[in-house]
Amino acid sequence: MNLADAPLDQPLELLSLPSRPSLGNRLRAMGVKPGCHLVVVRRGRPGGILHLRMGLLDFMLRRGDAAQMEALPLSPTPGEDPPGTGGRPSPRPG
Repeated sequence: MNLADAPLDQPLELLSLPSRPSLGNRLRAMGVKPGCHLVVVRRGRPGGILHLRMGLLDFMLRRGDAAQMEALPLSPTPGEDPPGTGGRPSPRPG
């Protein structure tokens, strides 16, 4: 499926980057590359941007660029933190 059509909060494995070399280079510099795991956190209004999370990195991507990127849905493994949560500890008491 393409990244623009991925359901919210579904763990995904990224399979490809967009065709624009400058954007592909920028994403690679941030560590976003084929094989990484990410989630779509939310969508802007129709035709808007996507809010994506990969570990502790949150970033926005135009829907048109996301439509050029292929992703594979992953099944969460029991007891494993979903991609994008960064294994955050629970809030401090008191």
